[in-house]
Amino acid sequence: MIRISGATLKEKSLIKKVEKATFAHLSQPDFFVIDMTIVDEETIKSLNASARGVDKVTDVLSFPCFDSLRLPVKEEDFSALDYDGSRVLLGSIMICRKRAEEQAHEYGHSFERELGFLACHGFLHILGFDHIEPDDEKIMLEHQRAIMDSVGLKR
Repeated sequence: MIRISGATLKEKSLIKKVEKATFAHLSQPDFFVIDMTIVDEETIKSLNASARGVDKVTDVLSFPCFDSLRLPVKEEDFSALDYDGSRVLLGSIMICRKRAEEQAHEYGHSFERELGFLACHGFLHILGFDHIEPDDEKIMLEHQRAIMDSVGLKR
């Protein structure tokens, strides 16, 4: 389940579609709560500075609740403090609308494609994927490509 703020109804629908495709692609049952907020440049710059020490605007920030998820996970893999019998808070994702619009223009594709990609990227981060090491980046890019293709948001 995803809770989305700062997005239009059409954007929320797209993000939910990408969320479902992400979990389906990873064969991961969705018993999670994810908070996603579409924010302005000032907000994301401030968050980037406080969270990462980088004082500049970025496109997406992910704040996972768990450092090392190993998928697939089950409800019983979580403590009673994390699992309320229904859902586990997986993390939060912030996407900068203006940066997404700029990147869509730069890359020559639609805003919807860019928003979907950034949402997918954020979901993968809070599910434990990263792209710091080249091998990890390759894995994450393969997942992103497959998920985006499955929802019809090809590059």
